[in-house]
Amino acid sequence: MERMSRLLLQVICGCACVFAIQACRRQETVETPIKDEKDARHRSARFLLDQYQANKFDFDWLGMKLAAVYTEPESELSFNATIRMRKDSVIWVSVTPMLGIEVIRMLLTPDSLLFLSKAPGNEFIYRGPFSELCNLTQTQIEFDMLQDLFIGNALALETDERRFRSEEDGSQHLLISKYRRKVRRMVGVDDSDLANDTIYVDPNDPRYLKAIRKVDEDGLIISRYWLDPVHFRLEKSVFNDLLRSRTMEIEYSNFQFDGEQVYPTIGKLKLDNFITLREIQYEITRLSSGKPYDFPFEVSSNYPVRDSL
Repeated sequence: MERMSRLLLQVICGCACVFAIQACRRQETVETPIKDEKDARHRSARFLLDQYQANKFDFDWLGMKLAAVYTEPESELSFNATIRMRKDSVIWVSVTPMLGIEVIRMLLTPDSLLFLSKAPGNEFIYRGPFSELCNLTQTQIEFDMLQDLFIGNALALETDERRFRSEEDGSQHLLISKYRRKVRRMVGVDDSDLANDTIYVDPNDPRYLKAIRKVDEDGLIISRYWLDPVHFRLEKSVFNDLLRSRTMEIEYSNFQFDGEQVYPTIGKLKLDNFITLREIQYEITRLSSGKPYDFPFEVSSNYPVRDSL
């Protein structure tokens, strides 16, 4: 049960990206456009960034129920979760295994984390800073990034067009982060030829050892974003962390309307460090936006308090 508690926390807070969403109100499925060459005619990075910002999913309140499956080599974990969010303020999560008994409850704010484990044999309460998630997941995830993960918005997409070059990849628009000449030599792939290349760096390559001493950490992350040609919503993103030799890939498809906004109903997240591949898939069976929610978090005094996760 202790392994389940830790694994579920990692999954929800570090990897929650994959959706098959059915709203509680009637939904209208977005017709998949006929994709031809004119759909993906060249657009500038400035144009694509502006269109994405105008069309990304926005909310004040959001609630969802989901079923999830997390897989890694030789193991698989299935669970259900209820998630409630207020933009920029609160994320509340309740997790139940397939048996339907709550085992984890979390309350996150931009500064704090409450984590309650009800798993038999591993019952405890933890109160600490939001930064504890960074330590647990070994990422620099921020609160707004976590909310973007849940709703399918692009992660860490900057608004400065000088940081990107734009390309067309079939029927999709592609934004690629520019990177320095030292990094280009290290990966052996020019930033104009990254639409289909998998990036791998030999950590024993002298060029790699030299580059990591001279380039800051952000400069060693290559980001790519694929946008659909009609609604300019994110369909795929890939992040290559050259410093730690790991890759995160997120894919979205089958978009639907929620009011006038468009969001993905199907998605998949993969985490690959070239040794171990982890993957998570979600099916959200109910979604509602715009309605205020409570965030209950009563804790019995019988639960022991831990000072770390």
